[in-house]
Amino acid sequence: MNRRTFVTLTLTITFTLFAAAQTSFPAIGTDDLPGAEFSGTRSFTQSSLYGYIDGGAELYLEYGFDTLVVTEVKAREKEIKVEVYRMKDPEAAFGIFSVSRFRCNGGAKLTDYYCRSAYQLQLCKGPYYVSIINSDGTKEEQAVSDDIARALLSAIDAPSFDPNQFSPEVVSEETMKSAVLVRGSLGVFNGVPSLSEILGDAAGYTALITKAENSTLISLKFDTEDGANSYIQSQGIDRAVLDTGGQAATKAGATASKICMQHLLLRTY
Repeated sequence: MNRRTFVTLTLTITFTLFAAAQTSFPAIGTDDLPGAEFSGTRSFTQSSLYGYIDGGAELYLEYGFDTLVVTEVKAREKEIKVEVYRMKDPEAAFGIFSVSRFRCNGGAKLTDYYCRSAYQLQLCKGPYYVSIINSDGTKEEQAVSDDIARALLSAIDAPSFDPNQFSPEVVSEETMKSAVLVRGSLGVFNGVPSLSEILGDAAGYTALITKAENSTLISLKFDTEDGANSYIQSQGIDRAVLDTGGQAATKAGATASKICMQHLLLRTY
């Protein structure tokens, strides 16, 4: 396998005071949704996130959470709730999206990563993860959600998460439909609990997990060389085999190879 060099809103509405306080966020207003009413806007930081999703805040914080703005929108007589999370980086935004999407049913493509169901539209772009929730799951409500999503996406001037930073081969769009990105035990538990034993000894990492026909590939990037060394030791991986470009077994039953000192590829069957 050839190895190449790796490339090492929230919603502000038109209310003046709120917009001034959140100028760094993408914004939509009545120009985007003619006749819409915006109300009940709330903002949450790292310290106050527990007040909104008590019991689930830890997951967002594990990935790298910055700010959440929740806005109630009434458009075309439909009540819609818009949650826009600003995360640490595009990896964190995709990570939250990857462990939150559920029963996606397709529909018009809005951006690289989106998931549409009757009651919810989820997407991520740049450092933002967006969840748009309606009450009744009607086609009209879904259409309003799509319009809100398009307006927000047009206001986000940032690239989406690039999976090719994690892979020695180009990752296909189809593969990314089931890919999961984790940064700790909560992400693993919520997204890929079957890998808890393999990743349980890891700390200070980001892992992109993709599925092939008969195997699962874990691209495991550590924040520091010490973190990688600690994991290699805890999993009983033969470092000499890694250093010569070979594949070594882990105690959890995977095979490991090395891309660089802080980046391993694990495969399970």
